[in-house]
Amino acid sequence: MERGGPALELKLWAAREMGLSPGKVPPDGAFRRMCSGQCAEIWRYVTRHVHHQRNVKKIRGNLLWYQHLEEAEGKPSGSEAEQERRQQLAQGVARLRGELQQLDLQIETAQCEVMADEVSLEAAQERIRDAQRRSLLLKAYAARLAEERQQLQGSVAQLRGRLEQLKDISRKAKVELTVGGKLPALGFAGLEPEVLRDVRTACQLRFHFLKSLFEHSTSGAVPSRTSEELLDASYQHWLSTVEAIVGSHPPNHVLAALEHLALENTLQMQELTSRVDIPRDVEALKFRYESSRLEDLAGPPAALPSVRGLIQEGWSRCEELWVQQLPLQAREQRSTTQLASLLQEMHRLVADGSEHAILARAVLDLELRAVRLAGLRDGLRRGCQELEQEASARHAELQALQSKRQRILDFRHLVCEKQQHVRALIKGTSYINCQLRKDQAEVQAFVQRKLLGPEQDVTLESQRLHGGVEREVRQLGAIALPCLLHRSLPGSQ
Repeated sequence: MERGGPALELKLWAAREMGLSPGKVPPDGAFRRMCSGQCAEIWRYVTRHVHHQRNVKKIRGNLLWYQHLEEAEGKPSGSEAEQERRQQLAQGVARLRGELQQLDLQIETAQCEVMADEVSLEAAQERIRDAQRRSLLLKAYAARLAEERQQLQGSVAQLRGRLEQLKDISRKAKVELTVGGKLPALGFAGLEPEVLRDVRTACQLRFHFLKSLFEHSTSGAVPSRTSEELLDASYQHWLSTVEAIVGSHPPNHVLAALEHLALENTLQMQELTSRVDIPRDVEALKFRYESSRLEDLAGPPAALPSVRGLIQEGWSRCEELWVQQLPLQAREQRSTTQLASLLQEMHRLVADGSEHAILARAVLDLELRAVRLAGLRDGLRRGCQELEQEASARHAELQALQSKRQRILDFRHLVCEKQQHVRALIKGTSYINCQLRKDQAEVQAFVQRKLLGPEQDVTLESQRLHGGVEREVRQLGAIALPCLLHRSLPGSQ
């Protein structure tokens, strides 16, 4: 309350005495800062002795009015009293001037202190902000260190797991694994080792993946999104299987399993290649391979007729038709003459010029015309029927030729596929032969490196031991038998 008293008085003085509006009144914090330190006494003096101009006018008017009233009441105002009053006023003025000087000095001192306080406050705020920035940086650095620590802990855990895994693999590698000791019907005499089963599964997955890729490439169709996802999933599954095999089995066991699978595949390929007989298959397909070409032996080649023979056949056909046409022409002439005689007879009968004769003649002409048109129609119908029969026969022949052509194309496509299979088999056989040669070279190098050296050492050691045995036998033979006789008597030392 003591600290808030001068500030409250200053606020009330500014509002009441100076008539400051509420909107322009500074906040309480500003009044407290103004009344801090020695400024409180200054503002206390100002609030008690400084008034507004209108209040000063009122006070002066009241003083003049009171003086006027005193003069009107007849109170004497001597010169001595006035002089004494003037002296008192002068003394008061001098005292006030001294106080004002002191107040000015105090104000300057207070302003200097305020400025120093503001400088120190700004420095303290700057130090606080610096400390806050440092704390934020330290927190961020601590968070990053915590993340790095977690990452390092995860890496350490992974390395520990990998170390345990490698230790397990090294322990497994010390165990001798015999793969492919016996191969009855391309299999083991007993149960298959786990590494062989895993390697076989990985090889089968790889084979199916490459087979699906080959089928997509040969089909020529645009792969859909589902097929691409399936291929990607199968590839990822194969990779995970291989990683599991490499991470759970020692390399020498994996190599032995691969060598055994290569031996199995070699035996299978040898069996398949032993069954392949290209000349026999070509003859079974009724083909003959000569001068780098396949010749069809399905039927004897039909000899093409000569042009002279075709012309002679055509002339003979024309002669037959002409001979068949002679009786028809004679019959036509007889019918024509008979028709002409009948027409003459009919014209003679209806030649009297009467209306009945004219109508009869017109009816006769119409009937003759109708008969001619009916004959022409029947002839055209018979010709159309013959043409339809010939067209159906030609269409049947065309269908037969098309079916034969389709069979030939299918057979050609089958032959091309067979040739592609044969080429792929030849390439696979050559590749497997190359791999077998490489494997044989590696096996020979391994045998020379691992087996021949110990064999020579064993031979030398056996020779040395054999020589030592012979030497000991000779030395034993040089010792007399009585020297070797040993008897134990009771009670003797």
